[in-house]
Amino acid sequence: MSRIDVMVDIETLGTGSNATIFQIAAVAFNIETGEHCSKFNMIADISKSRKLNVDGSTLKWWLNTNKELLTDLLNKGEESSEDLLSKFNNWLMYLTSDLRDIYLWGNGILFDNKMIQQQLTDSGEVYPIFYKNDRDVRTIVDLAGKKLGITEQELKDKFKDDKLVHHDAFDDVKYQINLVAGCYKLLISK
Repeated sequence: MSRIDVMVDIETLGTGSNATIFQIAAVAFNIETGEHCSKFNMIADISKSRKLNVDGSTLKWWLNTNKELLTDLLNKGEESSEDLLSKFNNWLMYLTSDLRDIYLWGNGILFDNKMIQQQLTDSGEVYPIFYKNDRDVRTIVDLAGKKLGITEQELKDKFKDDKLVHHDAFDDVKYQINLVAGCYKLLISK
């Protein structure tokens, strides 16, 4: 079996499982080295989406956090949110002939992974991740922090890269890969 770790991050207009996803970024990576192998980064044109599910608190959060980034991302979109999900699904299936080889990492599997799973299922597509292969960034960070005897934030600060734009899903994926690969090395070392 040839393991393929994939880090995913999404940007949405809500926190519910049916919220409009307007950006999906993912990178297949080597968990031992952090090396990037294959990349996916797409932004939706929300005006082309068949359903627009926005929650006011998330929209307000975006406007108070980084309205310039939100504007930039929303203006870059080309296809519907539904097409974005379908193309991401196809990209995952392109990575290997045996989907049991893919381990999908999300920064909270009950958000990124679960939302992708729910929306693929709702659109009639199959979530291509084997039921045991969802992985959680927060769990590995918690374990590595405990091993070092430092807080989650102290550990995250060790991997901070000021060149990356926080809340751009593609930059978030890069940061999360560095974080996971670093935590993995720490956890398997003696």
